[in-house]
Amino acid sequence: MLKIWNSTRRLALASGLAGLTVLLAACGGGGDDDTTGGTPPPVAKAEITGVAAVGAAIPNATVTGINVRGETVTATTGADGSFSLSLNEGAPYGLKVTDAAGATWYSYAQAAGRANLTPLTTLALSQAAGNRPLADVLTAWASSAPTPEQVLAAAATVNANLADVMRGAGVDPAATNIFTQTFSANSQGLDAVLDAMRVSFSCSGNSCTQAITSPGGGVLVTWNANISTIGFTVSWSGGATGGGGGGQIDVSLGACAPNPTPGTYSMIVQTTVAGLAGVPIPEVCINGLPGKPSGQSDFCGSSDVNGALPPGVSIVSCSFVDPVGTISARITSPITLDYTIKYTFVQR
Repeated sequence: MLKIWNSTRRLALASGLAGLTVLLAACGGGGDDDTTGGTPPPVAKAEITGVAAVGAAIPNATVTGINVRGETVTATTGADGSFSLSLNEGAPYGLKVTDAAGATWYSYAQAAGRANLTPLTTLALSQAAGNRPLADVLTAWASSAPTPEQVLAAAATVNANLADVMRGAGVDPAATNIFTQTFSANSQGLDAVLDAMRVSFSCSGNSCTQAITSPGGGVLVTWNANISTIGFTVSWSGGATGGGGGGQIDVSLGACAPNPTPGTYSMIVQTTVAGLAGVPIPEVCINGLPGKPSGQSDFCGSSDVNGALPPGVSIVSCSFVDPVGTISARITSPITLDYTIKYTFVQR
């Protein structure tokens, strides 16, 4: 695994530096002197589509999407609850919608593709965010967004809690991704699950609790945050019946495989520059990895980290907290810049 990771890291570091080269050229920090201003490169977009529903569709409502830099866009749902958002690229993405009764529901997209907005996705995102008020989480999305693996684990917890309800509606709880599963507000499949439940949250300070009742008001499920999820294999590459999308990871230099080999990993490389948080740098994706680093020594411990860097660039710090590795570095030529490259490993 170490040999595989070392060779992959060379490409990843080079890809991160390629994004910085684009930035430096746009800022006039390298290449030919261009005093004419020029045309800035187009901002890469992530297209996210889904259905907003609580059983019944949520029609004519404003959906808000936010990227990891805190940039937001809005769209209006159709009569069937469907929506489409076009955000500046920067995964992961948070979403919210408020229904006619005044309840706000939340969701998460680890990449461009499908992202539903329902009480089920709200339950999962709340679990992934440590039961903090989700309004606060979205407000501080750049620093508070859960990782894709945390959200998948939370989705499995939701499925395990609602396994009997899902089976009764003909939905496989062991494999269905509630975020990406294709469905319509037609009282069938996943929508039948929503029809059978009502979800409410009670928040005090920095913590929320959830209640899941039947339409008549009786307790449907007593939430168990620590329920066993053994046998629940939810993934971003799709759901049970009907596909699910969401398997393509958005990048500007190509895309991760939309139909990846199950069990392989994709590595998403995101670069940020100190003092330039609002300047988009293209994400890069590397597909088909057989695994991920086993720990910090695997991620940071090789001379390949420095060996892959050109003159004028040095490593300041390196860390790995599964599944995210972070390398902070400094460029001293042609100008001085501090930057960070984040590597997120997503199992497909």
